[in-house]
Amino acid sequence: MTAMSEHNTIVRPTGLLETYFATRASIDYYQCVCVWSQFNRPVPKSHLYTAMHAIIARNPALCAAVVDSMTKSIKFALAKEIDLDKMVEYRSTTGSFEEFLAELHEVRMTYDTMTPVWKLFVWNAKTVAFVYDHAPLDGVSGALFHVQLATLLNDRSTLLSTDLSPIVKVDQSMKLHPAVESIVSTSPSLPFVIRTLLAEFGPKWGPFKPSTERDGRIFAPYVNPVEGSTWRILEIPAERVAVLLTKCRAHNTTLTALWHTMLAMGMSKAYPGVRGFDTSIPINARRFMSSYPDATNEMGAYVFQYKEITAAQEEFSWEEVIRFGNALTKGTTKTSGYILGMLKYLFGNISGWMEAKMGKIREADMELSNVGAWKFTGVVDDDTSFRVLNLGFSQPHGTLNPPVKLNCAGVVGGNTTLTVCFSDKIAGVGKGDVVFDVIKHMVEELSEKD
Repeated sequence: MTAMSEHNTIVRPTGLLETYFATRASIDYYQCVCVWSQFNRPVPKSHLYTAMHAIIARNPALCAAVVDSMTKSIKFALAKEIDLDKMVEYRSTTGSFEEFLAELHEVRMTYDTMTPVWKLFVWNAKTVAFVYDHAPLDGVSGALFHVQLATLLNDRSTLLSTDLSPIVKVDQSMKLHPAVESIVSTSPSLPFVIRTLLAEFGPKWGPFKPSTERDGRIFAPYVNPVEGSTWRILEIPAERVAVLLTKCRAHNTTLTALWHTMLAMGMSKAYPGVRGFDTSIPINARRFMSSYPDATNEMGAYVFQYKEITAAQEEFSWEEVIRFGNALTKGTTKTSGYILGMLKYLFGNISGWMEAKMGKIREADMELSNVGAWKFTGVVDDDTSFRVLNLGFSQPHGTLNPPVKLNCAGVVGGNTTLTVCFSDKIAGVGKGDVVFDVIKHMVEELSEKD
């Protein structure tokens, strides 16, 4: 990009996590996140455009373009205007949404322009899919987007002033959203630094041997490109979600812990004889950003990480659900940002570090990412209101990802959507389908009323 000062463009350097995400995308190791909502009625372009004008004005992260992407000083730049005709596309297909989702995860965002890195697809008139680059936005941001969209679609005062103009002028007095480490310290302790550096760059024998090798686990090494990615979607009706939630509360645990145990059971059946699985759980870091105004509703990349090795689960037990729930609660602290803080020790060579992983053993076997259940307001009556029936969340099968990922999202008091992502060429032929089938079976079994 040309010298931005000549154009009076507002910029800020990307933070550690944002730089990691942008670098990963720039070398095509990761594509786009997708969060979608299915409405009870068609969403007209006039309504959608009017709502988008308001949503963009409220959320600086939606105005962020990624510039200087091939340097060690990646930046966000505030767009001057956004052309909705280039960002929004209405599509109709006769295939399943799973098939359409695979198309969405092939979308690539363009860096080094003044265009924000997101797009909106309206599938068969009723399903709105928000597809976006991970650098400025995390999974929760996608859910926040849909909550705001549904609220504005049901705001009669907003829709009375319908604005069909595709051009959104961005307020240049707007401040770009902050990086997470500018709000919460992610500087790791010295013991953590030493342990991590030894694990990453130290000898690979004796006590320093990777946990995957010590535990006898064998998974495909990192490879690029990833081919043959598959997404399997399980929509759980509200009445079954209510039963599962009641049972979790009776055991003083959470749905996240339940989903994790089901995932571990699926992995155990797919990979018999394996003693345990290295687990990665993204954590919403907004809970640690209390010093920032209204952090709960701020769109941005605000993710920490919890990791553990989960023992294989041959059979279901509430004891395991409770154990994991307690472990996750205990591990959900500011220190879960230490992994993020370690990126500064790469001294800007994130792409080289990523590329050096090719051919090596993966650092995680499975991932559970749950953006939670969301309340959608503003519904007046069934005939005129826009009601969200389903909220879904998915990620691409990126080069550096675990072989199997489970993404979760839901509507408060309504349905929950589980999405399993895998590639047969990485996980092994049929392995991902085994995981999905086990999760589906366990959902059906446990959601039966006693």
